[in-house]
Amino acid sequence: MFLFLFISQSQAVYPFDEVKSIDVRALSLGQMQALSQLMNPAFLSFSEQKQLGVSVFNRFEMKELSTQSVFGLIPNRLLDMNFHLLVFGYSDYQLIEGQAGFARKLSSKFSIGTSVSYLIENSVLEESTRKYLHADISFFWQINETFGWALTTENLIHTGNSQPVSCFSGLKWQLNPVTCFLLESGYDSQKRFSVCAGVEYEIVKNLMVRGGFRNNPQTPSLGFAYKLEHWNIETAFLFHQALGLSSGISVSYIF
Repeated sequence: MFLFLFISQSQAVYPFDEVKSIDVRALSLGQMQALSQLMNPAFLSFSEQKQLGVSVFNRFEMKELSTQSVFGLIPNRLLDMNFHLLVFGYSDYQLIEGQAGFARKLSSKFSIGTSVSYLIENSVLEESTRKYLHADISFFWQINETFGWALTTENLIHTGNSQPVSCFSGLKWQLNPVTCFLLESGYDSQKRFSVCAGVEYEIVKNLMVRGGFRNNPQTPSLGFAYKLEHWNIETAFLFHQALGLSSGISVSYIF
């Protein structure tokens, strides 16, 4: 009887969390979204450094659940741009996503950004390849030298019915030149609410330690970053109470 009920009530499942742009810094700070400098294109308008990098995020120490990505940040006078190329999964199930983001300052302290993503899903259980398209919008307000506010959406416009629409808003507090606090909340169309908080501290010159926590699911995180001339190396470690350890590393070149 239970087997019959399970089959009759089955629903389509889509792993939308696995193909988000991987920002190792944001992962170590409690899995930030709006306050991520990679996932929120509006941050580009307040940066002058161009970057090109690669990252790997390994979920729960399982190679089948890892995501590899290539990313680039290209701030410029005409139109700030970024791009991501991500691959998740293995031979039996794979997700490939290409994303492009654009941003522009509307004033000296306020910027707006948008991103467009194209996703390809391959599975041995499906005869054909599935393809999805989604677009989002983001904002960043540099209130003053100490505080900044950010907002971004996820799947605001999309072609996949199983993808929930989410909104994230966060506040960044630069307590002093070596210490930064971040607080963010999120809500989606499935009525799920989340809060995450993080702190970033420069122990010595060019060496930073980061820590954070996310309440849904309850996941503490830790990370380190080191800058060496034009190179930036970042790590992140997430601890799930039931599924164990996830880890990520990112290496980027700053022009």
